[in-house]
Amino acid sequence: MTNQKIDILQKKLQALKPYAIAYSGGNDSTFLAAISKHFSMDFCLIHCISEFTIPGDTQRGRTFAREHDIPYQEITLSVLGTVEIVTNNKDRCYYCKKAVFKKIQEYAYRSGFQNVVDAGNVSDTSDYRPGRKALIELGIHSPLLEAGFTKEDIIQGLQHLKIPYSKASNSCLATRIPYGTGITQDILDTIQRAEEFIISLGFDGVRVRYHFPVARIEVMKQDMPRIVDPEIRNKIVAFCKKLGFLYVTIDLEGFTSGNLNRMLDHE
Repeated sequence: MTNQKIDILQKKLQALKPYAIAYSGGNDSTFLAAISKHFSMDFCLIHCISEFTIPGDTQRGRTFAREHDIPYQEITLSVLGTVEIVTNNKDRCYYCKKAVFKKIQEYAYRSGFQNVVDAGNVSDTSDYRPGRKALIELGIHSPLLEAGFTKEDIIQGLQHLKIPYSKASNSCLATRIPYGTGITQDILDTIQRAEEFIISLGFDGVRVRYHFPVARIEVMKQDMPRIVDPEIRNKIVAFCKKLGFLYVTIDLEGFTSGNLNRMLDHE
């Protein structure tokens, strides 16, 4: 992260205020919130809770906002009633992002904020991101992307500001479900319970990919030796089988963000 990027970001945020940050509770939007606070900008955080939201992200967001005295609002949106989302085709993220950010935008405008910004960055452009099209259509601003910030820059920024961060970027629960598999509340609950259990054993950056009746578990590469320890492995297998999985596997490649997008190359 360079001083030039910081200067560019500050100027872009200055031009957008008063603005609302679409706040997920993850590393990227937390950095955008923290740097906005550091710059003394006129802004607030809006956290949209849907069936795809990870409860841990919501709790971290509430704690961060409270500890740093940042205006924070939560809104709710049900996405399981939208056919284009629950059928889970490759454009699911477009329809979901459109619904979520439209709701955030409406709330922000009613609350007196002129712009809505998201925490998209340069690193996001290397993967399939249909939701980006929805943000452009709605006129959502991405100042981190425009200033040239990468996820590495963001981690460095959080370290500099002494803000706790996750070792792995997070994403919504729907990203655990292969394209073409319909999304239901039961599936989302199963994934959430499995991930929460594994995280409770001391793991970070956990993904439970839903290939029913197979659970494909991803953890950080450095955690691979620990997850195959017999005591921990047996606990995870037993818990996942209680959830209905017949087979419980560990992905030897380790945690890889967005790896279900590889399936698009084989359509």
